[in-house]
Amino acid sequence: MKLPPQPLRLLILLASHAGQLVTREEIQDKFWGQETEIDFERRMNQCIKQIRNALADDANEPTYIETIRTQGYRFMVPVESKSVAVPPPQVREASSSLLNAKVVRDRIAALAGRSQSTPQAPAIPSVDAQTPAPEASRKLPIRYIAIGIALVAMIAGILYWYLQQ
Repeated sequence: MKLPPQPLRLLILLASHAGQLVTREEIQDKFWGQETEIDFERRMNQCIKQIRNALADDANEPTYIETIRTQGYRFMVPVESKSVAVPPPQVREASSSLLNAKVVRDRIAALAGRSQSTPQAPAIPSVDAQTPAPEASRKLPIRYIAIGIALVAMIAGILYWYLQQ
């Protein structure tokens, strides 16, 4: 059963109020706000139709979603909430050969009575909090990208206008 995001959110709203009337005003406020009064009816009807198609529900003889004319909708099937116990994460000791080689090398050096005279792996340079990462310094601010897109669109429009004459 696949549903686009908006109808899925509406189905979740209806199912979370199973057996109760969800008014058209509640749906409008929750999903579209008061400013979209013109398109609201069409959008809501389309969402309900998509939900009914996904559930193989019939508007005339509903099994899942009952339409209450001029008021709203009611999800007719009882919904049970179940909690699933999640086992705690299992922590294991690392078994990296590089880690084990370093430990062995350090122990041998300690037993031999010398400090670490064996060659070391090159150190990883520390990153200063004030120094930007190379990737971050290459990123352009969003306003430059928007200006670039606007310029390209403007040039394309001028070329189109020029070629039409």
